[in-house]
Amino acid sequence: MTDRESNRLIERVDALMRRQQQESQQEVPVLTEVVEPETSAALPPADALAADIERALIARLAPELDRRLASLRGELEKEMRRAVREAVAHALAARAKAPPRD
Repeated sequence: MTDRESNRLIERVDALMRRQQQESQQEVPVLTEVVEPETSAALPPADALAADIERALIARLAPELDRRLASLRGELEKEMRRAVREAVAHALAARAKAPPRD
């Protein structure tokens, strides 16, 4: 390393050290006021809290319930159609077996 390079390096290190000292000398805020903790009166009443929780849960669960009900409705419709189809086929088969009425 030449004198010129070491001199630039020393200048950079010195500048870094000065900046670090300046940053460390900035004032740090100090707590001088004592604040009393919140009392239970500041908390919402249990009924209001319960109502808020209920609204939030319903808002989140209602769409899922709607999806599940739609799925169940589709399955029930398929089952009903199958049952009706079987009942009609059974009735037609029974009619075909019955002797003709004169």
